Amino acid sequence: MSTLRRDRTKAIVAATDLSPAADLAVEQAANLARRSGARLWLLHVFNDSVWAALRGIYDSQRWAGDEPALSARNRLSRLAGELARQHGIEVAGDTRTGQAAVEIARFADEKDADLVVLGDHGEDWIGDTFVGGTALKVLEQAVIPVLLARGNALPDYSRVMVACDFSENARRAAQAALDLFPEATHFLTHAYFVAFEGRMRIAGASDADIDRYHGDELRRAQERIDAFRASLTVPATASLTCLNSRGYPAGVILEQAGRVGAELIVVGKHGGSMLDERLLGSMTQNLLYHATTSVMVVP
Repeated sequence: MSTLRRDRTKAIVAATDLSPAADLAVEQAANLARRSGARLWLLHVFNDSVWAALRGIYDSQRWAGDEPALSARNRLSRLAGELARQHGIEVAGDTRTGQAAVEIARFADEKDADLVVLGDHGEDWIGDTFVGGTALKVLEQAVIPVLLARGNALPDYSRVMVACDFSENARRAAQAALDLFPEATHFLTHAYFVAFEGRMRIAGASDADIDRYHGDELRRAQERIDAFRASLTVPATASLTCLNSRGYPAGVILEQAGRVGAELIVVGKHGGSMLDERLLGSMTQNLLYHATTSVMVVP
């Protein structure tokens, strides 16, 4: 059973809009906090523009209840109390007003958090598909690992798939996974392929030629992944298996994650502009959109 490291993990932030869709993220964060002994912070960002939109759609004057911001604080306080009793952990709730992604990142920095946990969607993210707009913006801005909780809340993550392209981003992601889950079974996974294989076939390359090129790529990949593994600090309690698989990165990671029963996929965030998909990277975005398991993005 994996455990977040007690000597490293001080605080976990779970962002919630208090909708049923956010319950999974909150429950998963509570499980991780219990395992690590970390303090759990629940954060709700109150968005005035959403309430203004609701007033324009529904007859909100007929609703009974407290002023929305006060109601949110009361519900957050009750939720914190319930989680503290159920999990035996220290839980505190707080609210902010503004743009959710900005306030979540700012709050995590203020609390010196080691991890942010959130869900794909919430009720504020109307019109978003696959991954909510707020979730993507948090992932873009984050300077600490962000975990998108999916599926069912687990006591912990015991089988972790780490995407490896031998970059510094991938090294940080792999080390973060090992540090955060030091008792898990980790699968360091790299996808190799022969560039322009289709064009080589058109030019007359035979199947034997292509197979020889793939063999060369596999040998190079094995040498590089061995060196990459040697650069990591692997806890004595962790298991780390290196996998090289033929194919393109996102497809390989998803296929291998299913094959080994990974409960969490970890990937590094790339630099650049979101306009050309470099900020999270096209592979990272593919994993975020298509993975059915939880995904953690490491800056």
